[in-house]
Amino acid sequence: MNQCSIDALRRFWVTHPVVRNSRPVDARVGGAGIRMNRVTTDPIADESLIRRWRAGRIVMRCGRLEHIARRNGWIPVSVAQVWWQAKFARPDGDVCHLDFHSPRGMSGVLTLDYVLSGRGAKLSTVLGAGHVLNWVARSRGALVIVAHVSNASITAPVLRRLGWEPQGDGPSTSQWIRRFYDGYPPIPMDRYLNSGSGQS
Repeated sequence: MNQCSIDALRRFWVTHPVVRNSRPVDARVGGAGIRMNRVTTDPIADESLIRRWRAGRIVMRCGRLEHIARRNGWIPVSVAQVWWQAKFARPDGDVCHLDFHSPRGMSGVLTLDYVLSGRGAKLSTVLGAGHVLNWVARSRGALVIVAHVSNASITAPVLRRLGWEPQGDGPSTSQWIRRFYDGYPPIPMDRYLNSGSGQS
């Protein structure tokens, strides 16, 4: 990546918090009032559509991919919103949502904007959501996914297990990156599709 791309990534790290807890949403309305106008339960068949979406949401439930939804627009999450949702609005159940978007003019980059997990979320569901995000990156040809992690509940061991690396000095860094410079890992999409007919 050139220096301009690296500088742009640094700016995104500063302005893109990732939170673990938020209110539950359905396939029609996203966090911060963002409308969802297209939902797919078969990302393999709809890969060409997902490739064109600038922003989306991955919804995993009980270890399975429930759907991927297109988000119309992107709004950054404030620190106050992170605090309020973490304290008062954590949903129940084994569920995990990941919101992502591709910054304008940076087709090789995805940002992980927002993470939701239910009180009963299992590690397999959270890891599955991360693997589906890797699949989205591969489908779009993204070389990196970046995130600014502002919630201590998202632990370094989980991030490292998904192939993320910390950026910056010290053990408490909040800037993380997932690189695909050397190719993409095997992604067992068939494990996460309810139909069981997907491909990796």
